Parts: sequence; structure tokens; C-alpha cells
Amino acid sequence: MTRIKNNIIAMLLPMVVLFATSCSESLEEINVSPNSLPDTEIDIKFVLTGILSQSATMTSELNMGAAEITATTQYLQRDFTSYDRFNFNWQASSYAGYYEPLKDSKYIFDRAEEEKTGKAKDYYQGVALIMKSYWYGVLTSLFGDLPYTNALLAENGGDEFFKPAYDDQLTIFKGIINDLTQANSLLTGAGVIQEVADADIVYQGDALKWRKLANSLRLRYYMRLSEKGGIDINPAAEISAIVGNSAEYPILVNNDDNAAIAFVGTNSDNSWYGGPLRSSNRSEFYRRKPSATIVDDLTALGDPRLTSWVRPVDVQIFEGATDEIVQEDGVLKRYTTEDINAINNDENKENDLNTSLFVGLPVALTDPNQFQKFADGINANEEIASLDGSVYLAAASNPHASYLTEMYAEDANPLVKAVLMNAAEVSFILAEASVRGWISNSALDYYNSGILLSMGQYGISDGDQSAVYDKANNTLIPFDQGVYMAQAQQIFNDATDKMEPIMHQKWISQWLTPESWFDWRRTGLPNLNVNIIAGTKGQEIPVRFYYDDPFNEENMLQAISKLQPAENDQWSKMWLLQ
Repeated sequence: MTRIKNNIIAMLLPMVVLFATSCSESLEEINVSPNSLPDTEIDIKFVLTGILSQSATMTSELNMGAAEITATTQYLQRDFTSYDRFNFNWQASSYAGYYEPLKDSKYIFDRAEEEKTGKAKDYYQGVALIMKSYWYGVLTSLFGDLPYTNALLAENGGDEFFKPAYDDQLTIFKGIINDLTQANSLLTGAGVIQEVADADIVYQGDALKWRKLANSLRLRYYMRLSEKGGIDINPAAEISAIVGNSAEYPILVNNDDNAAIAFVGTNSDNSWYGGPLRSSNRSEFYRRKPSATIVDDLTALGDPRLTSWVRPVDVQIFEGATDEIVQEDGVLKRYTTEDINAINNDENKENDLNTSLFVGLPVALTDPNQFQKFADGINANEEIASLDGSVYLAAASNPHASYLTEMYAEDANPLVKAVLMNAAEVSFILAEASVRGWISNSALDYYNSGILLSMGQYGISDGDQSAVYDKANNTLIPFDQGVYMAQAQQIFNDATDKMEPIMHQKWISQWLTPESWFDWRRTGLPNLNVNIIAGTKGQEIPVRFYYDDPFNEENMLQAISKLQPAENDQWSKMWLLQ
């Protein structure tokens, strides 16, 4: 978290300097140190930019940089170094760094109360409440009970605020829902606030789109509470009320509505995690490999998102009469005399060989560095280098495993954003609500819509050439949307439990976000446990981040006492899961 804090400070200071110099009318004013400026001389629109920018940085750090989220969702695996976290051998985490956007959101809300009027005031306060709700929703879903009621009030003094009590999750979720409801009301009729259009890097001052996000987040959290009985929140009735009144409760309906923050890519603070400005060590990109779970799944579906997210292997493996690496028609191939069928059918899952053109790293291997590195007398790297010097063979390389596509190694790409929430998620939430009988609309229609929205988010269109991997013929073919959607509908119609295809496609659509982990904890779908090979606790997946709060230890210990079992680790269940 220290790195995140430093990034935030480095990012905000230039904004302060920019504001101070642009508003100066004399040399004396220009020469005033920005560090001596009172708060009131810094327009809160720049603080808003800071909140949104740091949210993008923190989101990419959480979903791509850290191991825990992508390990549980099984989107990525890691080799070379520090891969023990992908075996679920986790360490305690501090939530302190995540409170930066929370504190700044409160600051905007309070400043707007004093300085703004009319719809501009409503806009600032509504957006501040939404960002506060978003981050508290993430944090309580990750950790469990947290400081909430008395948090963000240290300026009041005293241990009550310096060491705030941990509120229970129900209190936190009620506060989140109330804030989102208030935000929707504040933003109603606000239109586009021009004074903040250039500072709002999510929606360019469009209050309607912020309202859509507020109500969609309410859908998310009502569904997150759907398994909890005995509470004075009725998720079924609340979701039905939102869906039944789109004028009062607009929601995300297309990809233009997505709460997604693009990266600028001009310095380390505004670049995507995998780009060279954020990760100058190229192996940081290569060591995070797509997992076998997502690669095999997309391959089996003939899904074009595979080729959007995942690269073919540099050197595909084939059975042959000789042990050699050759270049045929410009493509590197490795032939081996090993009995691949026998290897893949023995009891040892660690040494299986994958001969596909797209190969994911299996989940929780004991030594992922040895994946696909069998002994047949060939010095693979030396042979490959002699045939094609462009193949990456340095740290974290594996020519027989797939990497992420190159857009994930760039500082900025229009298809790689920090996604807070997308319209596809909303469609799948409503598909689930329909299956549960909470709304009357067609679950199949929402399911189909969610799939198409997800593909559209990544620029995938019907007829795209070489977009689908045909494994049976080991070739890339055009994407036929009609064929794919007919297959998806057949899967849905044939399913005894309609939740299975819905949660399966929702898991795909939430690629590189934590939402599928939260869904899996709630529903057990998709069944990700079966893919684990050598996890720390067998085929169990962790259910929470665990606390590291030595400064506020007494309150932390009280929160731990309410876990089941009352142990501060990644396996104990928070109230939401009990």
C-alpha cells in the first residue's frame, strides 16, 4: 500500500501546481509555493480527478498487480517468483491505503457543502457518495467488518476517531445503499455539469451516467446480500423496484455507460499496470500468465474473447518421430517422442503436457516454473533463439505457455481500462434476478445481452477474422456471432439449473475484476475448486483478505472474534458468508 500512497501523492502534486500557475495573474502569485496554498485555493474538481485517477491506479494494482484476486478468480497464474500466493499461501493485508479515495470523497462532499450551489453542488456531493460507496463496497467484501461510522474523522481528535471501532458488515452495507440512494436523488435533473466536464475522467460531468452507476451498484450489493436472511433489507423487492422504474432508477445498459477509466500512459502514475512505465522490468508482464481455467474454457466455447486476451504459444508442442524444434511455414513447432497421452493420464497432474495453440498455466502448481519443460535432450531456449531471435526468452519466459496479448503490456490501450462496473454485469445480475423470480423479464434475454455486451466491450464484432481458435483443426477462423449465440442459448436451455450458465458467462465477462470471486463465494459458481492442483488447503479457495492493523489492534481483535472460525486468516468466514 505504501507504493500506492506514494503514487497518489506524486499524482496530486502536479495538479496543485497546474491549478496554482494557471490561475495566477502576477509573477508573485506564480512563485507562491503550492505546499503553502490553503485548501480553499485548490478547486475541488482537481481533487475529483485525483480520486478517479487513484481509483484507476488502485484497481489495476488490485486486479493485475496483486496476486490474490486473480488467483481466486483463476484468470491469471504466476511463475518465476512469488507464486506461492497463487497456491493461496497469503499474508495479512492493510486496508489503510484504500482509504485515500474515501477520505478525499468526504473532503469533496464537505467542500461542496460550503462552496458550491445548485446542481453543481448536487453533482459533487452525489459523485462523492458514489465513490465512497464503491470503495467501501470493495473493502467490506474483501475484509469483512471495518471502521466505518467513526472512520475518516481523525481531525476530531481522540481514540474514538484515531482508533475507530470496526462496524459490522450489515451496518456498512446499509450505509452504502443509503448513500447510493441519496446520490441518485442529488443527481436527478442535473444534466451535464460543464465546469467539471474536463476533470471527470469517467463520465465528463454527465450526471445521468453517474445515476446509472449509483443504481447499478445498488443492484450489485442487493444481490451480494441475497443469501442473508433475517435482515431488514429485502433484495428481491428492492431489485424489482429499480427494474420497474427506469425513469427514477436508470441503470447501466450499454458499454458507453460503463464505469471504466482509461489510462493516459504518459508517466508511471497514469499508466496501466503491465506497461513499461509502471513495470520497467519486462518479466513482470510475462510472469503473469493466463490460467488454464479461463484459456481452456474459452477454447471449448470457441469464444473470440480468447484471442482478444490471450496470445498463442510461441512454440506449440506436437508428438512426433523425433525430438526437435523446427520452423515450418514461419511457425515454430516442437516435436517430441514422449507419450503425451500416457503422461496426461497418470496420477501426476503436475507434469501434464498441453499441445494446444493456446495454453494456460494450471492452477496452483507446486512449481509452475517447470510447466511444459520436459526432458527430451533438447536445449529449448538455445534452439528457439537460433531459429527466431524475436521470441522472448529472458526472465519468466515459457515458450510453451501463453502470455496475455500485447495490449496488456502497453502503458495505454483503448481496450484496457480500470473497470469499476460494466453493463454486462448488470445484465447478468438481472438474469439471476429473473431466475430467482424477483422480476418478470426474460432471463434468457438478459443472459444473451450480457454476453454481447462483454464482447462489445473488447471491440469484438461478428465476422472478425482469425478471432476464434478451432482446436479440432488447430487453426484460427472468423467469428460467427450467430453460431456462438445459438450455442450459448442451447447451453442455457439445456441447463437444469439456469444459474450455472448465467454465472459461467458472468465469470467470463468480469475478466480481471474481483466480482467473480464475490459471486463464487455466494453461489459456488462456476465450480472453480476442481481446477486446483496443489493448493495450500487442498482444493479450497480463500474467502477473504485478512487484517493487518497493529495501530488499532483492540478493535481489530474484536472484529476477528466474530469470524467463523474466530481466526484472522484467509479461510475464516465474514458475516456476509456465515
